Amino acid sequence: MADGDSVGRCGSCILKIIGFELIGQLIGNTMDWNWFFSSLSQSSAAIVGIFGAFIITKILSNQAQFGERTARFKSLRAAATKLENSAENLAFAWYVRLMAESQLEKAEDLLDKDDNLTSEDLYAKLRFPPYLARENAIRALQSAKDRREAAAEAERQRIQEMARLQSERRSKLGAAGALASSLGLGGDGFSIPMSHPISRRLSSINNPHAELQKEREAIDALEVEIRHHMRTISDFLEATSSNPESSAAIMWALIMVSALFLVGVVYPLSFMPSPVPWTPALEIHGFWGRVFSLRGMLLIFVSLIFLSALTMFAVMNRRMRYSPDEIRSLEDFTRIETYSKYYAIAEENERVARETAKSL
Repeated sequence: MADGDSVGRCGSCILKIIGFELIGQLIGNTMDWNWFFSSLSQSSAAIVGIFGAFIITKILSNQAQFGERTARFKSLRAAATKLENSAENLAFAWYVRLMAESQLEKAEDLLDKDDNLTSEDLYAKLRFPPYLARENAIRALQSAKDRREAAAEAERQRIQEMARLQSERRSKLGAAGALASSLGLGGDGFSIPMSHPISRRLSSINNPHAELQKEREAIDALEVEIRHHMRTISDFLEATSSNPESSAAIMWALIMVSALFLVGVVYPLSFMPSPVPWTPALEIHGFWGRVFSLRGMLLIFVSLIFLSALTMFAVMNRRMRYSPDEIRSLEDFTRIETYSKYYAIAEENERVARETAKSL
């Protein structure tokens, strides 16, 4: 009986061992790869959907912002053109001419007091309009000094010539000539003036002070408006010159989403349904068979639709770039000389004045 029990126990052990081996072999041979491919494609599709939705939303948002900024380009350029036309309508030339003539008359008064003043000294003492170039004002002062010296020299020569003629008459007429000279009569009986005041180089200016003040206020008000518009354009160009709506990061994200869709969604689905049992292996000879099968044609059709949509958004992202010509045309309006050369002259005079003050 003991031997029979031992044999029974050994037999049951053998049966258990054989049973475990058979179950293990059965499990190994019946592994279903469809679950793996299905889970992989679903997970990849979820990731593609999340990132794709975010990227597409960002592109559409950028497109709306791009449209607004494109319209802003036109409105800023139109406003700048309006300011340019307003500057052209101002009487800069009239204002500069009257103010310069007034200052040149004051220069005559200064030269009457001190004839040794240079043109630079005169310019520092006078208040020429800022819209007249400094070198032009100094040149005008130098011309005034030269004309004044030429007139004085001509007067001296005239006086010397009159003195010589009177001396000759006295020598010819003797006592009678002396008497005529004392009475202020020439040999022909007409008065000969010995001297006359030097005529002014510039006629007296009837200075319309109220009109000049009104014009200067209009010029200053327009300059304030122009400089504000210049700052607005500069800030706008700083925000748009790098084409922020056309992002390289978005382009790379679209490429990665496309690759993930092909590798993580379409390729695993090409193996489904898989036979059971089946061992996965990379096979090249069966590629074309899967492509031209019904399953392959459906996957290709879906892939083409998805990739076409991504390509469309990639092209949209690429085209959201501002025209270099538009940027350059707007950049011109960030410089004061575009609106009026007189404002540029005033700016240059101010720069020279600051440098002169620093050098002192």
